[in-house]
Amino acid sequence: MKKKAMISCALILSGFFLAGVIAQGMPALKVSAYLAHRNEKENVVKIGDNTSEIVEEFDPPDEIHPDTPYAKTVLVQNKTDTACYVRVFVEKDRSDLPVTINFDTKYWTGKQADGYYYYRTVLEGNKKTEPLFTTVTTGKTEETFRILVYEETVQAQGYETPEEAFASIRVEQERGK
Repeated sequence: MKKKAMISCALILSGFFLAGVIAQGMPALKVSAYLAHRNEKENVVKIGDNTSEIVEEFDPPDEIHPDTPYAKTVLVQNKTDTACYVRVFVEKDRSDLPVTINFDTKYWTGKQADGYYYYRTVLEGNKKTEPLFTTVTTGKTEETFRILVYEETVQAQGYETPEEAFASIRVEQERGK
């Protein structure tokens, strides 16, 4: 019985030895695993459309008379459903002429350091602002002049004030430079 156990033990050890020799002689096998997971979710992104225009009521006079007020109403109309903030730039083409523009300060800010007048509240979709001004008065001049009006709007969502909303655009423009 001892002899059978010794032979069995020798065979087992020989098997382990042979397996080790074979393993040493064979090139190492590369083992790799690849785990994959796939998940999809459909996202709907809706881009806000923000279109506006200057609305002006003005009947140009045939002649300019000194110290005369002329009716000229300027406001901005939101042409879409997107609520927005509004700012307007206004300049005379001739700064040397004594011309006064009667700006509204209830609904609009005064002229800011950046040269714009800001509408104080959100302009809802398909609405108009209150007029920025309604009267232009000539001083002691009969010379012709032009009033340049430029407007910009930005989507109101995500911002508390018009200044904050327009400042975010400046930051984005500066990053792009």
